[in-house]
Amino acid sequence: MSAKEYKKMKRKKWMMMVCLVMGFWLVFSLQVAFGVTLRFAHSTTGGAQRIVLNKIIAAFEQMYPDVKVKEIVQDSDVYEDEGLITLVQSKTPPDVYFQWGGDLVRLYAESGFGADLTAVLEKGGWKDTFLDAAWPDAMYEGKIYLIPTNLDVTTVLWYNEVMFEEAGVTAPETWSEFMNVCAKLKENGITPVIVGNKELWPLGNWAGHIVGNAGGADLYDKVFTLKEDFANPDFIRAFGLFEEMAEKGYFNEGMNGMDADPGMMGFFQGFAAMHPIGSWLVPEALTSAPEDFRYSAFNTPAISWGKGEQPSIIGLSTGYMIHAESPNFDVAVSFLRFFTSLESQILQAEAGDFSSVKGVMEMAEIDPNTVLLAQIFRDAVTIFAPPDTGYPVEIADTFYQGAAFVAGGVKSAEEALEWVDAQLEARRQR
Repeated sequence: MSAKEYKKMKRKKWMMMVCLVMGFWLVFSLQVAFGVTLRFAHSTTGGAQRIVLNKIIAAFEQMYPDVKVKEIVQDSDVYEDEGLITLVQSKTPPDVYFQWGGDLVRLYAESGFGADLTAVLEKGGWKDTFLDAAWPDAMYEGKIYLIPTNLDVTTVLWYNEVMFEEAGVTAPETWSEFMNVCAKLKENGITPVIVGNKELWPLGNWAGHIVGNAGGADLYDKVFTLKEDFANPDFIRAFGLFEEMAEKGYFNEGMNGMDADPGMMGFFQGFAAMHPIGSWLVPEALTSAPEDFRYSAFNTPAISWGKGEQPSIIGLSTGYMIHAESPNFDVAVSFLRFFTSLESQILQAEAGDFSSVKGVMEMAEIDPNTVLLAQIFRDAVTIFAPPDTGYPVEIADTFYQGAAFVAGGVKSAEEALEWVDAQLEARRQR
C-alpha cells in the first residue's frame, strides 16, 4: 500500500468513526447538557504516550463539549503500590482507571470497584473489534470488566547495538550463548546488564519468565497458587542462573537500591549493554533516549534443560476499567469507545504501544522495535502471566524479594526460595 493510499484509508476510517461517534452524541448530549466531569486515573506521566494521550483527550472533549476529562495522574510505582487502591476506595473515585489484566481485574471486580462491561461490549459489535488474545486477562467469572487496549510483553532483553558491535557479539538465542555474551562484554569493560530493582518487580518479572521456562506452565501455576513449593528443583536451578550472573559481576552495582526509571535512563545513557524490561521502553526511548541511540531486543534466551515450551513470553493485557459506582457510566463508555477507535489506537501504536484492536498494528506506521515485539509475541507458544498481575500481590512480592536476594548476592538460590516458602507458609495454611 502506498503512502497516499494509506493516508486516504486513514481519512476514510476517521470519517466513519466521526459519523459513528456523532450518532452516539445525539443521544448522549441530552444526558450531559449541564456538563459532566469525567475522572480519569492513570500513570502515563511522560514519553510519546503522554503526547498522544493529550491529543486523544483533547479530541474527545472537542467531540463532547459538555464533558471535561479530569486526569488523576500518578507515578507508575505509586499508582501500582497504593495509589490506585486508595483512589477507588475514596469518596470521589475515578470513573475510568488504568488497570493491569489478570488477577487485579478479579480482585477489583470482586471488591466492587469494577463495572460489568459485558453488555455494552456486545452493542454495535464493539467486542468484535478486539483481538481474541486480549480477552482472558479482561474477564472474571465469565464477565468482562476490563477494556483491553494493549498487549504488553512484560520482559525482553533490550540491548545497545553499538556496544554489541564493539564487543563483537550478537543477540543470543540460548542461555549458554547469553552467558558468553555477558562474559565478552565484561572483558571489554562493559557492564552486561542494568536493572533498577528497588521496587523489586523489574528483576522479579524476568525471574518469573525464567522459572516458567525452567519448570513449565503447569508447575508455574501450581507454585504461584501455593499448591507446590517454590523451593522445587526446577525453580532452584533457574534461580541458580541469577546466582551465577551475580557471582560473575554481570549485574550493575547497587541494582537493588536503584529505581526502575533511573535503570532505564542508565541503559539509554550507555551505562550497560542490556536492560530487561517490558514493551513500554519503546515510547520512553522515543522521547528520552539520545537521538543517535541504536537498540534492539531479544527474548529471554532458551534454557536447554527447561521443561517449559519455548519460545515463550511473559505478558498480559492492560487497559481500563469503569468504577462500579461511577455516576457517569454512559460517559465513561463513550470515552473508552473513542479511546479504542481505530484512529485513536493508530496514534497509540505509533507512539510505541502494541494495540489489541484489530487492524491497528497492520495500518500504523510503527517503530521497528514495536514490530519486533509483535513478532516475539506471535512466535510464543506459551504466555506466562506476570506474578504481580496474574497472582496475588503478596505472593508475587515475596517471590520478587527472593530473586533480589539472589541477584544481590545475599542468599543462594536454594536459600532464597526456602525463604519465600517460609514467608508464605501462613498464607498456604489458610
